[in-house]
Amino acid sequence: MLLLASCSKNSEEGQSNDDKAHSEEAMPDIDGVSELRTPSGDSPQRDEISKAELPEEVINLLDDDSLLSTLQLKKVYKVLEDGETFYDIAFETDEKETMMVLISADGEVLAN
Repeated sequence: MLLLASCSKNSEEGQSNDDKAHSEEAMPDIDGVSELRTPSGDSPQRDEISKAELPEEVINLLDDDSLLSTLQLKKVYKVLEDGETFYDIAFETDEKETMMVLISADGEVLAN
């Protein structure tokens, strides 16, 4: 009986190690970042603001741009990252889809 319990224990330990190795290999990455990594504390600060709080350069871009001026503005976020300020702006298209545009504080479109 002691021998049987000993064998059973060894096979359980071997199986649990195999399961651990398998589960570690099977952990998927999310957006290229492993779930096992601890996120850094340097995440950007993101605050919702009103259109009136935007810098004049950004408001001028929104008013003068042939596409952006025709879209309905939904939300504006002020993003502070690495000492720089950006504005992440959500628009609603005619097809009721959301379009996000990232604009610098100088009124330059960085991404859409």
